[in-house]
Amino acid sequence: MSTKDVVLSILEKNRGSYVSSRDIISEAGVSRNAVWKAVNELKKSGYDIESVTNKGYCLSSESDVISVQAIGTFLKNKSLADRIVIYDELASTNKAAKLSLITGEDDRNIIIARRQTEGVGHSSEHYESPEGGIYISIIITPEKHSNKKLKASAIGKKVAEVIEKQSGHKAELDKSTNRIYINKKKVCGILTEYIADLETGDVSCYIVGIGIKMKNMQKNRMIAKVIEGILQL
Repeated sequence: MSTKDVVLSILEKNRGSYVSSRDIISEAGVSRNAVWKAVNELKKSGYDIESVTNKGYCLSSESDVISVQAIGTFLKNKSLADRIVIYDELASTNKAAKLSLITGEDDRNIIIARRQTEGVGHSSEHYESPEGGIYISIIITPEKHSNKKLKASAIGKKVAEVIEKQSGHKAELDKSTNRIYINKKKVCGILTEYIADLETGDVSCYIVGIGIKMKNMQKNRMIAKVIEGILQL
């Protein structure tokens, strides 16, 4: 990891509390100047970090910039964080997932974008994906010789449960489209695709694309719980 990533990881673990420069230097194994540079880079990236002489650095408890480090703090299975890759911008996370499968670079199989320029929903309709939402695609490879099929209905139900629990508002699932609504307002769209052998019908992988746009949601917590929920199916 880069010094910036290491410093962010330390600050995320101590979110809301000050961490002294000495402690960061000791844990990160870098110089004081390197820590100072990393913190300034993080501030430029939108992280709300306070710097106080003789106290150190504090990442605000309200900070919610999407990052692997922040998502990891909410994951029960911490190893899942190693499978996440985050981009500032993608045309589409589902397209990126398919490209990674073609190139064989799919070890980091949870793809997240802070915004999309060509987000796609059902029937190839355009899905607006501005910054502030959650845009994620999860590549799921079924176990060999398993007859278990991943169903779009089960995915929709699970995501609706997560949104309801995390938001505290009743989430309504439209089973025909897998869209999720709160107070009749659409807050989530789900597009599930798969790659299969045309002759045998055997599915080699599923790509679960999820877009969530809600006010006042805790993005990193929501992402972590969605990932865990989907991978439990």
